[in-house]
Amino acid sequence: MKKGLNRPLRKGYTTGACAAAAAKAAAMLLLKGQGLRVKGQKTPTFVEIPFPDGSRVRFKVHHSQLMTKNSRQAAKASVIKDAGDDPDITNGAEIVATAALGSRVKGQGSRRKIDLSHALCPMPLVQIKGGKGVGVVTKPGLAVQIGQPAINPVPMKMIREAVMEAIKEGLRVKGQKKKGEGSRGKGQELLEIEISVPKGKELAKKTLNSRLGIVGGISILGTTGIVEPMSVDAYTETISLGIDMAVAAGLNEIVFTPGRNSEKYAEEILRLKEDAFVQMGDYAGFAFKVAVKKGIKKIYVVGQLGKMAKIADGNFKTHVRDSNLNLSHIAEWTEKWGYDKTICKEIKNSNTARQVSDSFEEKGDKSFFELVAKRVIEEIKRLLKKDIKIRCIILSSNGAVMADVK
Repeated sequence: MKKGLNRPLRKGYTTGACAAAAAKAAAMLLLKGQGLRVKGQKTPTFVEIPFPDGSRVRFKVHHSQLMTKNSRQAAKASVIKDAGDDPDITNGAEIVATAALGSRVKGQGSRRKIDLSHALCPMPLVQIKGGKGVGVVTKPGLAVQIGQPAINPVPMKMIREAVMEAIKEGLRVKGQKKKGEGSRGKGQELLEIEISVPKGKELAKKTLNSRLGIVGGISILGTTGIVEPMSVDAYTETISLGIDMAVAAGLNEIVFTPGRNSEKYAEEILRLKEDAFVQMGDYAGFAFKVAVKKGIKKIYVVGQLGKMAKIADGNFKTHVRDSNLNLSHIAEWTEKWGYDKTICKEIKNSNTARQVSDSFEEKGDKSFFELVAKRVIEEIKRLLKKDIKIRCIILSSNGAVMADVK
């Protein structure tokens, strides 16, 4: 019997989750070096961090050490990324975090110790930076501003929350002096966290980062902290089971979304039974065909412009390894739809679908999204060779409905 045949595929963790775990370990070690009795071992071997869904996950610390950085006391810790049973390019990469004391936000000079000794001392300000092997954003259209390290918003929040846990634990264990004692008015301490990936620059050559304008390393990614196994057989079987459950529940309509974020928005918008929602991932064509084969009478497809534009362009396997979004095609569509050539040129020169989406959203132009949605419906019907009822909803990056076409 083949290994793993009768067991579920093992989930892994994103670079963002690993960075957060490494950052907490580094912060704990630094605080211990500052004389605070933070809960746990003298040198942390495991750390537990919060995830966006409210769960907590324990990570093994690969390496940790106290050190000096720019004449300041610092601590370094690392976690090895485990992508589970669907290893990606960054699987096995060492994700490193370095914690160091910075200058106070107010006042002069720098501090050798974080002063958490009294009730009026403000919580330290946590500043997160990108180091060696973490890319820098150079083009618009991403979730991160130009010039900033390619650490996406959710990982950035996870890192901050994990570090703050270490600090709060230090506060709780240290205790507080009576109100008015200590160093009131001396300003807020600064704790710098630098995320680095030693082999990040080499790993980035195997990604699309350079095309996206992310230079010098990989991106620190993740919207949930978890890497769901993306084995084709496992995922398509999950889609089929989801459709079977809908049919068994007596439903004749299904809502397909690329992932959980889009699904959450779709649930709020459509208010249908739970069994009606199926995540199709990157296997849109497979999902549509199976739905029709099993007697579904109406298909909803809900997602952001990037995935929807791929379907509108006739690409039904929407993962980047299977199909790239051709913005030139979107520019050609807009020209046919009567848009000014300047707008068409802007689309062609855009970096990502998100940039295009944000631009039209800022203009308040929903007709563009509606025209794309109509193409989505036409392409699905062409694929299925059947005049089935289809409703396409295109969302903005923030979940707002930009088009709802039947």
